[in-house]
Amino acid sequence: MKIFDMISICFRNLWRRKGRTMLTVIGVVIGSCAVIVMISLGLGMNKAMDGMLSSWGDLTAVTIYNGASGGMMMSSSSTSSSSDKPKLNDKALEAIKNIDHVKIAVPRIELDGQMIKICSGRNDRYVLGWASVYGVDFATFPELKYAASDGTLPDEHNKDNAIVFGMEVPYNFTDSKKHGQAATVERQQLPDGSYTKPFIDPVGSDIMIKINNTKKPNSDGTYQSGGKGYEHRLESVAVLQQDPMWETPYAIFIDIDLAKQIIEEYNKLNNVKNAKEIEYSQVKLFCDDIANVDYVQTAIEEMGYNASSMAQVRKEMQGELSVIQGILGGLAAISLLVAAISITNTMIMSIYERTREIGVMKVLGCFIGNIRAIFLMEAGMIGLLGGVIGTVISYAISFVMNTFLGGAISQVMGFGMSGEGGEISIIPLWLVLLALGFSTVIGLISGYYPANRAVKISALEAIKNE
Repeated sequence: MKIFDMISICFRNLWRRKGRTMLTVIGVVIGSCAVIVMISLGLGMNKAMDGMLSSWGDLTAVTIYNGASGGMMMSSSSTSSSSDKPKLNDKALEAIKNIDHVKIAVPRIELDGQMIKICSGRNDRYVLGWASVYGVDFATFPELKYAASDGTLPDEHNKDNAIVFGMEVPYNFTDSKKHGQAATVERQQLPDGSYTKPFIDPVGSDIMIKINNTKKPNSDGTYQSGGKGYEHRLESVAVLQQDPMWETPYAIFIDIDLAKQIIEEYNKLNNVKNAKEIEYSQVKLFCDDIANVDYVQTAIEEMGYNASSMAQVRKEMQGELSVIQGILGGLAAISLLVAAISITNTMIMSIYERTREIGVMKVLGCFIGNIRAIFLMEAGMIGLLGGVIGTVISYAISFVMNTFLGGAISQVMGFGMSGEGGEISIIPLWLVLLALGFSTVIGLISGYYPANRAVKISALEAIKNE
């Protein structure tokens, strides 16, 4: 029997019992629709989660921490880092850069607050109260996603004498000639949308960094300056925008070579004996792909360093989502199981009604394999038809959820900050093909027992059957 003849017989038989066929197809439609919608919700939640985490920071970034922090770690003999901890120095930086899949590594040095005094104005009238001072390579700001809200970021021409403020830093300068609340300015938004002005101009002011002689403390707990040979005059050139991880609001950035020079001058001024090698307080590296973050982080931890990444948080959240997806998939599997039972029942009933037809085909010399193929094809067509209709309905359901329910469900699921426009249901092409193939296979599996039952019917008994 030719394949086209078998297909023709299948269509005629299904159409002849179209009522029963459609009821069976509806079961497959519900099952395949449930599978697509449930998986699409899982994909939507994964995308929303990635969007939320991306708003917090780069998902390809890995941050490496030194054992201790600040200039004390880098300059003093009383360093708190343990002797068995590997050093985060230039040699280590080169080794980190050579790890597979590392695209760029960005080191930074943190200066200890007691090492320097930062001031501005005539006779150092305005003194910085507190801020974290970092030495960085300004050329890496784009990778760090640091951008200026005011002024212009330094380049190769002015990096040596440039200083960049976080948005809260200018308000941490106090007026040494005033007392109480008059000595400070709080950052507040005014009715016209602007902000109160600090004592110093955040862009264009001369900023003095003076190295402290900590061997000569003042009565008020401050330190005397090292003098003219230990001063660096810089210009404030930019104020940074708020970054997603809140790393910059209270931070000051200078060129990393200048930071190293300040440490060396501090050690010289304070006669630090056996000053330790300058180490980086932190190195942030970026991988070529999010899929390689785990590999890179593991390699770094095997080198003995402490490292963290958003990928860790992502993995934990994905574990929670996997549980949810498993529950949703289980519900969809129950629907398909019911559909499979329905197909099996339909095909068994069809065999009882077509016993004589089966006998005639056998008497006419039809191969056993062809008879089995006809029943399998009928079951497969029911599964395929249900999958096609279920896919169309799934797209409609997905559209409705994304259009009318996306924002609300994103908030409930905790992804309201994702910035993904409330898209909670995503149906890629592979999911459609998977659903169609799965529903067809379910049909074939459900039809296997009835098909075998059909070929075992005796031809003579089948012909005598009324």
